[in-house]
Amino acid sequence: MVVVAAVPDQIVHRKDGERVRNGFGASYDRVTMRVAVLLMSLVCVLSATETDSWLKLTTADFELYTSAGEKQGRATLLHFEQMREFFLKASPVKKISDSPVRIIQFGSAKQFQPYGIRSFSPAYYLGTASRDYIVIGDPALELSVATHEYMHLIIQRSGLKIPAWLNEGWADVYSTLRPMGKETAIGDLLPGRMAELNSKEWLDFETLTSVDHRSPEYNEAGRAGIFYAESWALAHMLYLAPEYQQNFGKFVMALHQGKSASEACQIAWGRSSGKVFADLRAYFRRKQIFGRAFEMSLSKDQAEPAVDPLTEFDAQLALADLLAITSKKAEAQRAYELLEKEQPGNAGVARSLGYLAGQSGDREKARHYFEKAFDAGDADPNMCLQLALLEREAGQPPSKTIPMLERAVKTRPDFADAQMQLGLTRLDVKDFTGAIDALMQLTSISADRASAVYCGLGYARIQTGDLDEARLNVETCRKWANTDQERAGVDVLTRMIGSKSKGAPLPR
Repeated sequence: MVVVAAVPDQIVHRKDGERVRNGFGASYDRVTMRVAVLLMSLVCVLSATETDSWLKLTTADFELYTSAGEKQGRATLLHFEQMREFFLKASPVKKISDSPVRIIQFGSAKQFQPYGIRSFSPAYYLGTASRDYIVIGDPALELSVATHEYMHLIIQRSGLKIPAWLNEGWADVYSTLRPMGKETAIGDLLPGRMAELNSKEWLDFETLTSVDHRSPEYNEAGRAGIFYAESWALAHMLYLAPEYQQNFGKFVMALHQGKSASEACQIAWGRSSGKVFADLRAYFRRKQIFGRAFEMSLSKDQAEPAVDPLTEFDAQLALADLLAITSKKAEAQRAYELLEKEQPGNAGVARSLGYLAGQSGDREKARHYFEKAFDAGDADPNMCLQLALLEREAGQPPSKTIPMLERAVKTRPDFADAQMQLGLTRLDVKDFTGAIDALMQLTSISADRASAVYCGLGYARIQTGDLDEARLNVETCRKWANTDQERAGVDVLTRMIGSKSKGAPLPR
């Protein structure tokens, strides 16, 4: 690992006793990045994009739709791959979203205008049931804003539960991410944040660390500046300062487990919040402030994306999806209808119409369109799972949903929700060996799935006669059972094992 030391007018890259001086990396300042809707009419949307040439660049982690050209697209995708890899190396969390993030990068600010969400937000993040989006409005834009938003995405998808100050401050620290030869570095100072710290009265530690999304310090422009600046400063020190960074992961996990910031400081460093706050006040008066850098070794697939031209039809479908997720449902509906007339049997259009119907609460209509997409060969894993759940809700037999779930896990083998549903559905049709095979494919099991998975395995193994493994599964299920119904299920399985051990026949 390389240590980067930042001082107010320069960056010092320290490596093997050698020093090389450089100017500040790119930075930005903002008050808030919350999603609001401000779009033009569909006519403006179509006229603004009808002559643009779009490309799709794909890696395992991202799919980038861009009208900014292949060179810019490759650079953007490389940046996000580096950030994802950096997060996995440098954070206490080692797993984030399994499904690819869709990035849409427009070729100009004018082209982006119909899809902007606030006049001061040149990039934004939106999460939906089907996928996560990062939207970038101008290829000339420094990627720090988009990087900040992507940090929010990966924190959310990693499952971390952290307070607002750390979520915003840590994202600000990551917004300085930049390549440095074969390495990737973060930790540059943010001039706008420094100006706030030097000119405004600071919040005390308890106030700062208690702010939530409803607080005036988070929402009011006149009060939010110092909150964001202080959050960045505290995250910078705890994450990067040598005396704090080693136990930063322990601090984050304490917060994730529901501890207060003061309690987490004691757990991680044995220091009171007063001591930590005093260190923070002194932190930016140092002659050197430490950053961090890692050697990055992206795989060939990450560094060399597949590049394909998009037809005008596919580009318009992607833009119609963007209308839908930014709540312009009427405009999205009209766009989809035009595309459906152009290609009546298109699976992608049917899938998108299904998601749009689901947004409006029309589950039967969503099921209808998802069936059309599935019958047309669509293999989108989330759509296949949603269709299976809707079919079950409509009273269809389990045997009908199994092909949908099998297609989902074939397309995305690490899709845990679909894999679990496949295993439990095979139990319903008494395919016990198949159920065991499906449930054993789960590489990680979250707390909310554990009871269903282990009780399912236990039941299947009772039926196949593997009682030793069944006992282990049922005991594990007992540890994770949180409701009376789950505990009653464990008791039933325990009695079944006892009966089977005595040779009594079991109900199937």
